[in-house]
Amino acid sequence: MNKLPETVDAKFSELFVTLHHATDDLKLAGAEANLNGDFSQVTHVNELCLKLQALDADIKSIVKNFDKKYNVRSSRNAPSRKKNRNRTRKPSSRLRVIVEDKVIEELTIKETFVKTLQVFGLNRVAKLNKIMSNAPLIARKPVVNSYQNQKKCDGWYVTTHVNKQTASAMLKEIGQELNIPVKFEDC
Repeated sequence: MNKLPETVDAKFSELFVTLHHATDDLKLAGAEANLNGDFSQVTHVNELCLKLQALDADIKSIVKNFDKKYNVRSSRNAPSRKKNRNRTRKPSSRLRVIVEDKVIEELTIKETFVKTLQVFGLNRVAKLNKIMSNAPLIARKPVVNSYQNQKKCDGWYVTTHVNKQTASAMLKEIGQELNIPVKFEDC
C-alpha cells in the first residue's frame, strides 16, 4: 500500500469534521453547565473536550507520518525519468549585448541582463522607475511576498525574472530613454 486510497482519505476527512462538531457541541454543553453553576459538569465536559482534541491530533499525526513514509520510500525507489520527446521548451540560450562598443555576454541571460544594467548605471536606471513582472526593476529594498527573483547588486535589488525576449525589450527601452545605443547579437 503506497498511499491512502481516495475513499479512505474521504473517510478521514469526514472523521475530522465529525470530531470538530463533537468538540463544538461539548464546548456548548460546558458553557451551559457553567451558566447553570454546575462546575463538576464543566470539569467533566472540559476533560472530554481535551480527549477529543488529543484524538484528533493523534489521527492527524498518524496520517501525516504515513504520507511522509510513503514519500520517502517512493522517492528512493522512483525510476529516473526519461526525456520527453514532446517537450516544447528550447534549450537555454545566451544573450549578447553591445552597449557603446562594449560587448556584454555572461553565462546566463540573467547575468548578462544585470551586467548591462550596471553598464547603464544602476542609479540612472532606478530613476526611470521601470516595472518588470509587477515588481520594480531596481529598488533599494527587496520585494517581499513575491515570486520574483532578485539579485543584490551594489546596494540595489535588481529584478531578474527575465527571459531573452523580456530582457532584450527592457534593455532596448532603457537604452532609448537614456540615449545609449544598444545592439543585440544572437549567440
